[in-house]
Amino acid sequence: MRRFQVLAVVIALWGAGAAAQETTAVPLDQAGQIAAQALLAGEVELALQIAEAVLAQLPDDRDALIVVAAAAPRVGDPARGRSAGTQAWRVSETDAQKYEAARLTALAAANEERFTLSTFWLRRALTVAPNEEQRAQTIRDARSVTRRNPWSTRLSFSLVPSNNVNGGADSDDCTDAGIFNCSLSEDAVALAGWRASLGFSAQYRLQEAQDSRTFVGLQYQTTRVRITDDVDVPDEAFTTSNYTLSLRHDRALTNGTLGLNASRGRFEYRSLISSTNTTEAEEYDIWRLGIDRRIPINDRTLLSGSLGREWLEYSVSGIGEVDRRRASIGLTYALDSRDRLSGSIAVSDSVGETNKNYTSQDITISATYSWAEPIGPISLSLGGGLRWNEFPEYRIGFTPADKRNDRTMFVNANIGFPRVSYAGFTPSLRIDASQTESDVSRFDRTTLSAGFTISSQF
Repeated sequence: MRRFQVLAVVIALWGAGAAAQETTAVPLDQAGQIAAQALLAGEVELALQIAEAVLAQLPDDRDALIVVAAAAPRVGDPARGRSAGTQAWRVSETDAQKYEAARLTALAAANEERFTLSTFWLRRALTVAPNEEQRAQTIRDARSVTRRNPWSTRLSFSLVPSNNVNGGADSDDCTDAGIFNCSLSEDAVALAGWRASLGFSAQYRLQEAQDSRTFVGLQYQTTRVRITDDVDVPDEAFTTSNYTLSLRHDRALTNGTLGLNASRGRFEYRSLISSTNTTEAEEYDIWRLGIDRRIPINDRTLLSGSLGREWLEYSVSGIGEVDRRRASIGLTYALDSRDRLSGSIAVSDSVGETNKNYTSQDITISATYSWAEPIGPISLSLGGGLRWNEFPEYRIGFTPADKRNDRTMFVNANIGFPRVSYAGFTPSLRIDASQTESDVSRFDRTTLSAGFTISSQF
């Protein structure tokens, strides 16, 4: 067996203190363990020297790699620690060994302020966490790293079966308060199918102080539809994509927070040309400005409110520009059980500069109840509300302008599965149901959908 000389500094305290040094010959395959013992004894630099000496001859010695991963960041070389931790992960054989290597690699990356990489390694640690306690601790650490990270990225995916993927009418009968009779085209009637959505968002913290922070963000989402009804309507007729560039500033006040936001977006969609059964690309641009306020009334009650302005500009000349104002107020209350009950009222006023069909006044009242603790294997929140839409100058074709009123009742359930998790991602199910009654039968609709999504726990 090969041997080498290890300089082990043994310090013993006798009275006022005394130190003795001795040089000991040890087997090479045991030197990594000696380095680990030196690290545990607080001899960080010595442990690092021993471990590096071992790795010079045995590059895949796991004990030595773990020592370097733990010790190098403590002497100011986190990059070396991260490299050693990565290699230790590769040579680890058990889940417990991989968990240790991943945690140390994540810590080294955080010391480099490479927070996104640190989060990646914490996710790898979660895949091999030895028990629930370690898993919970890793999630807490990941949330702490996420808060420190100026970059925030999100990737989302949902697959939703629905009896009305296109927001179509309940029947093909088209009437305007009994004045106008017609039959709707196939694409205007409710169609069953599947809706798949893919979203990506990235946000960067431009500035952060004790009482303020500023973010810039980019969001993208695209939706594809698969129609299961036997109709002569192409799936691409309901394809949409949208892009948004946003800027937000939050400031802490003596009694809550104040937020300012601005955004510029583009929404792309398709219009169906019935004569050729083909689609044509359309789009509209949207600018938004907003202000929001959050005020804690007491330890349990939070009051929130917002004001906003939107300007929409459609590429279709027959629609033109729409000017919209929004306002909302909400209240959230925490019960003794830590369950939360929230309610809100939102109003909007839209003015169609070119097309008066886009002029409307809307009121929405909603409430949500969220359980703090899981109910069996699931987490649960239930919501619902009512919405009223009034179109004072609605017109169909060449019929005289008349008032159109829509009344919508909606309910939803968000069901989470906290016990089902992989790498910090957990699935959830959202169920939505709504029914709209309108003076214009084209807008009578009933919708039921169930969407499966995957979200991050941090």
